[in-house]
Amino acid sequence: MELKLAGEKLLLSEEKIIYWSVQQTAFIADLHLGKTTHFRKSGIAVPPAIIKAEIDRIENIISKFRPKRIFFLGDLFHSDLNHEWNIFNQFLEQHTKIEFILIKGNHDILNESVYKLSHLKIEKEPYQLNPFILSHHPLKIDTAEKEIINLCGHLHPGISIKGKGRSYLSLPCFYQDEKQLILPAFGRFTGLAKIKPKKGSSVFAVLNDSIKKIV
Repeated sequence: MELKLAGEKLLLSEEKIIYWSVQQTAFIADLHLGKTTHFRKSGIAVPPAIIKAEIDRIENIISKFRPKRIFFLGDLFHSDLNHEWNIFNQFLEQHTKIEFILIKGNHDILNESVYKLSHLKIEKEPYQLNPFILSHHPLKIDTAEKEIINLCGHLHPGISIKGKGRSYLSLPCFYQDEKQLILPAFGRFTGLAKIKPKKGSSVFAVLNDSIKKIV
């Protein structure tokens, strides 16, 4: 689904990303790589194949959109250093022609020396990319700044859709208000935070093969 913000056309994709075609730039939030290993160390059985499946999804995005630049809007890697980082780093090394930038989130706690050894550029929030401000956490934007929109993550927004009878379906979603567009969590091992849309906001639910505006 195409959305026009601050004079720019953005594609909200069922891959749970935003693609800015004019700039050949993709935005991805909240992968939480490394989380599966973190849980297995705690004795919780989690399939080790999840990390490969998540990276395969990024590979599919690269094949589909051919971006020159990918921004990770925080919480790329969930925990302390583990072998999943090596798998992700191998993926980065296979795509050296793409610029990968991480806007650090609260879970991005790896030592700076680890990041320096990877094909990954690190930036702190807020990061200016006119006419957008990139961050992990949702920012408070001065309403007087009419052409500034905050692209962010962190909340893992989800929405419940009523089905037949008393049934409900919970779906990840993009959540937009006047100055902000919050991305759904890309990682599938993250959970959802149900949102209550405010007056004037918009909710775009992520279906298997499309985006549907709910509010």
